[in-house]
Amino acid sequence: MDNLTHGLLGMAVAVCVVPRESVRHAAAVGFLAGEFPDLDILLRSESDPLFALEMHRHFTHSLLMAPVIGAAMAWLVMLWQRWRGRAYAGKALLLAGVMAAFSHGLCDVWTSYGTRWYWPFADTRVAWDLISVIDPLFTLPLLLPVCLAIKRRARKWAAVALLWAMFYLCCSVLQQVRVLIAANDAAVERGHDARRLTVKPSFGNIIVWRALYECRGEAHVLCFRATGEVKLLGESRATLVKPAVLREIAPGSVLARDIERFAHFSDGWLGWHPQQAGVLGDLRYAMRPDAVSPLWGIVVDASKPEAHAPFATFRRTRDESWQVLWQMIWHGEVP
Repeated sequence: MDNLTHGLLGMAVAVCVVPRESVRHAAAVGFLAGEFPDLDILLRSESDPLFALEMHRHFTHSLLMAPVIGAAMAWLVMLWQRWRGRAYAGKALLLAGVMAAFSHGLCDVWTSYGTRWYWPFADTRVAWDLISVIDPLFTLPLLLPVCLAIKRRARKWAAVALLWAMFYLCCSVLQQVRVLIAANDAAVERGHDARRLTVKPSFGNIIVWRALYECRGEAHVLCFRATGEVKLLGESRATLVKPAVLREIAPGSVLARDIERFAHFSDGWLGWHPQQAGVLGDLRYAMRPDAVSPLWGIVVDASKPEAHAPFATFRRTRDESWQVLWQMIWHGEVP
């Protein structure tokens, strides 16, 4: 999720596990431990565009590394306090750091991007598809109770923040189940054997959802609005691209390996971008939840088999896309 959410949750978790006199020191530790894993965005390679993509949410987000990161951030705060000649509670801050570091990985697992939670024992990208990577309705209510917890040194306000997070996630689970049932029913009505059926919330909300399933070599996208009833708003489809059938790509070449790497990252949901020639996109994500135009992809140039595939993003969306999503959320219709 976004850095504001990570910082707030890290502080809330840290404050909840320390005595009152250590609240403010714990908040500092929680903020650092909650933010540190995302420093993996600094891991880049000038020659390999996909390196940064693979490294984000990699080892710094794993269960194994959380205690290491948490302990390191607690040690930094304790060192700072010692330099200032002030006392500190070592064990309490250590626990606060470890719990805050765990909160970062768990928070990212809630989203649909995928997190290598089990590194180095497995390369699986874990994603529960419960919440968008940015959701103001989830994040903004955390601000006040976390600030009150720090100002008043009161753990009860940190607990209020965590209770809100738990409540919102429970609502997300309920919404996800409702949309899953509706998507499966829609596939059955079409006579489709829906394989790999998955549903994800659209950007910034848990009302409009994007369902994706595979049938007969095609990716089918269904858009649902889940309020009092679950309503189908639109649908589209695209041909799935399997790396093995790209015969024009030299086997074993750098480009072929890059396509395989990107296929692993996108969980096999590869398709040609409808507006960008030569771009293999990740069909899991699109600004419009009823469309197949992906947010990112790799540029495939078969004439350069030994060159790395450039990574392209299409986040710069038109106002029309935002207006469509807004209409879907508030009015349940596609303009």
